[in-house]
Amino acid sequence: MFASVSAIELLFIVAVWAFLVVIPALVTVAKGHIALFFAGFLLLGLIWWIAAWRLAKPNSPWAKRFYRPEKRSRRRYEQIDPAQPSRAGLAAAIGFGLLGVSLAAGLVAGIAG
Repeated sequence: MFASVSAIELLFIVAVWAFLVVIPALVTVAKGHIALFFAGFLLLGLIWWIAAWRLAKPNSPWAKRFYRPEKRSRRRYEQIDPAQPSRAGLAAAIGFGLLGVSLAAGLVAGIAG
């Protein structure tokens, strides 16, 4: 499959894939949108583009890093305590683990087939 693809073309394909899929997925997790992160797997990452533009939850790593304490995310997500730990790391581990397993299975199937 990759025999006819040059190294430059392969690098370009990987860069485009990272820009279109991996970066929005990472931003979605960092903003604390766990349900939208897993929904993105069902719709091939389209949800991640929407979730990446949404406001971060107050206890997410994104909000702690980029938002001031009086940021409006506290008004939007009043039910979330900013001191409560975020589940973003666990969701990222599970989600990207599933993505890695599916990619590995696809590569094995491609090599065997």
